[in-house]
Order: sequence, then structure tokens, then C-alpha cells
Amino acid sequence: MQNWIGKMEISKCSKSDFDQIIKNITYFWGSDRTLHLHHPTLIYEFGDSAFVIKDREIVCAYLFGFYSQTEPIAYAHLLAVRNNYRRRGLARKLYEHFIECARKKGCTKIKAITKPTNKDSVGFHKSIGMKLIGTEIINGINVVRDYSGPSEHRVVFIKEI
Repeated sequence: MQNWIGKMEISKCSKSDFDQIIKNITYFWGSDRTLHLHHPTLIYEFGDSAFVIKDREIVCAYLFGFYSQTEPIAYAHLLAVRNNYRRRGLARKLYEHFIECARKKGCTKIKAITKPTNKDSVGFHKSIGMKLIGTEIINGINVVRDYSGPSEHRVVFIKEI
């Protein structure tokens, strides 16, 4: 499945795309802090929910997700846009594409998770209509306490699709 954005295209992430992302991780995240979350199983085993937007041969944005095996929920695991491609609506386009694919798989909700300190992610997910489901408020943000382990609180988003 392909979806065009001007001359940029949304497509499934290939191994060479994945390698390019890993090699250039700091251009997407500002550091290598998320490198441990980028595992090749994201393309080998979950390749039907791993998407990139490329400008010619350059990966400029990507979304790696999963479809739940127990609930009709699609989970957006990683979403990033290369520094010099930001503010062009690419993250939003990837989410729209992922939601379209999730609907075709029978999903009725989409879910995402971030750290409470990631204000950009919180703002973005709110802007696309995702709701925070956490009931505890820490530093003004609804979180799910201990979501990722002891003292590892997370902002958990959900949206009906």
C-alpha cells in the first residue's frame, strides 16, 4: 500500500530503510536515547505496521506499530521525523495511514505511550485527538502510575478510530 505526499511516499519499512534510521538516529531523536527501542523485529515480524515516508532515498519520517493480539487496538510504538523535515505534517500523515491500516485489520482504537517529560509528544498526540487515560496527575499531566514498572509512570493515550 502506498500513499503519496507531494513527491514523498508512504511505504512499508524495508531493512535498508531500518538500517538508515538506526545509522541516523540522532537526526530523528536528537540523541540515541531511543535506540534500544528500535529492534529489527519491528520490520521482520511486524512489517505490516512499520511505515516510512521517503524523499527520494532519504527516510524522513517513520512510524513503527503493532496490532494487539488480545484486543482490537493498534499501538503506535515509535514515531519520528527527521529534523529538517519537521513541521510539514508528516507525523500526522503517518498516523492517518496507520489508522487506515488498523481499521482494515479490525481495530477500533489506537493507543500510544510517552514519558511525562516528553512535552512535544504529549502536545502532538493531543492535537490529533488522542485522550489521556491516566487518572493520576503528576506535574500537571495525567499519567498511569508504574505503567512501565516501579516508578516508571507513563502518559497513555487512546483514541476511537
